[in-house]
Amino acid sequence: MTGQEPVLTAPPPGESLWPGIRDAAVPEGSVGIWWLYQAGFVIKSPGGTMIAIDPYLSESVVASYGISRGVPAPLTAEESEFDAVLATHPHDDHLDPDCVTAFAAHPGTAFVGPPSAAKIARGGGFPHDRTHGLRRGDIVEIGDVTIEAVTARHMFEQEPTPDAVGYIVTAGGWRIYHSGDTEYDARIVDDTEDRVDISLICMNGTAGNMDVDEAAMLAWRQRPRLAVPMHFGLWHDEDYGPGATLDPERFVEIYHRLAPGADVVVPRIGEPILFPRGQ
Repeated sequence: MTGQEPVLTAPPPGESLWPGIRDAAVPEGSVGIWWLYQAGFVIKSPGGTMIAIDPYLSESVVASYGISRGVPAPLTAEESEFDAVLATHPHDDHLDPDCVTAFAAHPGTAFVGPPSAAKIARGGGFPHDRTHGLRRGDIVEIGDVTIEAVTARHMFEQEPTPDAVGYIVTAGGWRIYHSGDTEYDARIVDDTEDRVDISLICMNGTAGNMDVDEAAMLAWRQRPRLAVPMHFGLWHDEDYGPGATLDPERFVEIYHRLAPGADVVVPRIGEPILFPRGQ
């Protein structure tokens, strides 16, 4: 992209990410990625297809777990006209109950999730013809993006989710893995090893999730071209619970021990990732 304006730009501090995502030009053979805190990401293809994965944009977890946001939401469900909203499982910080109806109000937005999440989405206003319930191995196409459900194991004791999934999203020819919430499991390796170009991987180590060591191990097994640690930054650190591993630089350190020189990006709000990098 030498000599041209950047195709992905950061908004002024405090402003919504949505206009920049909506207007971003993603070149052929590339993919654009924006972080929304926690496990929330937006992926945009060269064809302009925009999908959001696990966007938590409200304060609904105050009602369910008594935890308030530590940071403001970077966009709103009302303004964000995604082609699809994906949930990896029905916990409130992944399938935001206070945003479902607003997402469903956009007639061009589909919902993708495991059956337990699809049921909530339909209850929130998504019609059957815009709702896709996926289990491990199921595939759906949204525009020029392909979405495949892969293994996740998230049997969090307080609220187990036996049908939780991760995703491999193919956009711009690149395969992006999103772990959702999960513990380390050999079946994840079976589903994703040597099948991932970009790995978005949870590392907080509490509430039924991989810790930073396990996340680095999984990324090493997957051998992606780019690893991106996630599931931090939304709440105050103490609200993640005792023993949480919330320092993404620790992930970078451990992952580089396993895979010296491997590419890692620590996600930051307002700093979109254009992959391949360096364009």
